[in-house]
Amino acid sequence: MLMVDTCFLIDYQRESKRRRRGAIAAFLEAHADERLQISPVAWGEFLAGFSDETHPFVQFARDRLDFPPLELSVASAYRSIFRHLKASGQLIGANDLWIASHAVALDQALVSRNGSEFRRVPGLRLITYGEGE
Repeated sequence: MLMVDTCFLIDYQRESKRRRRGAIAAFLEAHADERLQISPVAWGEFLAGFSDETHPFVQFARDRLDFPPLELSVASAYRSIFRHLKASGQLIGANDLWIASHAVALDQALVSRNGSEFRRVPGLRLITYGEGE
């Protein structure tokens, strides 16, 4: 099981529109046996880009992803990660902190193009793809 972040879905949608094989298609091919999941935080970020949740790509993505619940262990991971990043002067964006905390709490690797930010998170297993690795 792998957790994807918001930019993964945005990149996937862009590739689908262009109908051209890119980093997402290559990633999905290389990880064909893996189930993908997304934090409700990342899903909310993604949905914010649509005026209507019935958009075909929203429906497509919803049918192919698992949505693990936000348990109390995520809040504990958030506390630990936040305190560490704040003490080191390396805080990341609030939503990215929640997304990373969710992945850490579930002991799942996070798939993102945003390696520069997520690499700061202690204990996060990160898989990057495409630009910005």
